[in-house]
Parts: sequence; structure tokens; C-alpha cells
Amino acid sequence: MYVEGLDLMKRAADAGFERASYTYAMTSKLWDDDGDHFKGFSRDYVAKIGLLVRSSAGLWNWDHNDYFHKRRHVFISTVAPIFYSCPCSPLLEGHWALWDIDNRKAEDMCNRCFWIKEVGLFLRDFKASTGHPNFETWR
Repeated sequence: MYVEGLDLMKRAADAGFERASYTYAMTSKLWDDDGDHFKGFSRDYVAKIGLLVRSSAGLWNWDHNDYFHKRRHVFISTVAPIFYSCPCSPLLEGHWALWDIDNRKAEDMCNRCFWIKEVGLFLRDFKASTGHPNFETWR
């Protein structure tokens, strides 16, 4: 099911929809460890569109699925330690304090840590949909 969802997201991203581009890049990183989609995004753009995407969950039937949970766990258990061991991120406590990171550390992080932080924020705020509304009723 997630392959079809990614294909639809990619079509929307290729058509120029910014929210779809951001969501597709983050999802591709999680599912396939493919970070190539980040190349077209500046840090300022990601800060703006990321906040917009992560805060717009109202229209959808959100429900976490098992695969999303597994990918989230793998990311946090394997990638978050890299973030905390990087010299650019001198956080003393090894917990996933994304609010603090989001509000204080973005400007002076290295590029790798910046993207780890963004994927972490995406995982914190975005919920994978296992269903979608019936668009036929939206007339």
C-alpha cells in the first residue's frame, strides 16, 4: 500500500506541489534511505514548508501503521546517536529533545545533522495515513 502512496506523492511532487515535494523527500529518506530528494531544498525553505506540512493534519484520516512505526524506530535507534555524537551538536543529554533543537540549534548545525533533525521533526509530527477520505463525496 505504501508503494502506491509514494507513487501518488511523487506524481504530485513532480507536478510542482511543494507540500508533496517535502513529504515525498522525507518519506523516501525513511523508506529507502534515499536522501537525493533533499538536494533541491534550502534550509530556509525546509523550515517554512516543513512547519506547514507537519501542522496540516486536519483533513486526513490519520492512523499510524506498523511499517511507519518500524521505520521510525529504526531511524531513532540508528541515526539519532549519530546526531548526538557530532561535534556541531553539543547537547549533553542524549534524548530526542526536538523542541529545543528546533528552536535553538538549526543555524549552526552541520548539513548532516540539519537533515537528521528535519526527519526527526517529520517523524514526531507527521502520522502515516492508512486510509484516505472518499473524494467522491467532496462535491
